[in-house]
Amino acid sequence: MIEETPDYAQITEMLKVLCHPVRLKIIDELKGSAKTVSELGRSVKLPQSLVSQHLSILRHSGIIKGVREGRKVRYSILNPIAIKILKLIQNKTKGRN
Repeated sequence: MIEETPDYAQITEMLKVLCHPVRLKIIDELKGSAKTVSELGRSVKLPQSLVSQHLSILRHSGIIKGVREGRKVRYSILNPIAIKILKLIQNKTKGRN
């Protein structure tokens, strides 16, 4: 059996994308259900334009996807690894504040 070498460059790029508090909040909001940019803006308490910028970064990295529904786009998690990483970090940092 041939063991595959991990693609450390790809792993690093994903971690760079995840290494922002706004993007982590967005992922946390999307883990329950798909949401529009305006719904996300309200839940993370940030302007829609800023949320859109972060959604674009997450989408281009393959972490989330957007599906058009009429005039709106609903965003959802495409790569469940992002949720696993978030949960792991949340579990490890509980009680450290």
